Amino acid sequence: MSDVEIQLNVPLPPQQAFAVFSEQMDTWWPRRGVFPYSFAPESTQPLHIRFEASLGGRYYETFADGSEYVIGRITAWEPPTRLAYTWRDPVWPGETTIELRFSAREEGTVVEYRQSGFAAAGVPDLAAYYQIGCEQTLAAYIAHCRAIYKLQALTSGLA
Repeated sequence: MSDVEIQLNVPLPPQQAFAVFSEQMDTWWPRRGVFPYSFAPESTQPLHIRFEASLGGRYYETFADGSEYVIGRITAWEPPTRLAYTWRDPVWPGETTIELRFSAREEGTVVEYRQSGFAAAGVPDLAAYYQIGCEQTLAAYIAHCRAIYKLQALTSGLA
């Protein structure tokens, strides 16, 4: 396996699915699990993980001690259909590229996730590891989208 590829379905329209991924990551991103989900140093706690919403913007994490780590840079910002950014672990000699495509379907959105460039990043053996970790992380995104959908349905029925 040389790339991570995942296709998932969420019950929200593409505009909202894109916004939930890019604007609410700090809410749905799991900070614990089988894999480490934060670049926080052992001496501090993670606070936020965010995108700067523009081409060239940062994808970064901030920590309780005031420090931050820039995980990558946005290489494509095309709401609501496409988002791409770089990803770099601080111990890697290079970086990978993550691309998401959001396509409308009858019952919501198909999200295609691809992380590539593990060999170029100097970590060719980590793609299988990241496949599992990304599946776990994106399960949190799917659950968050489903909860939003259910809440919207519930509140629209009350109006």
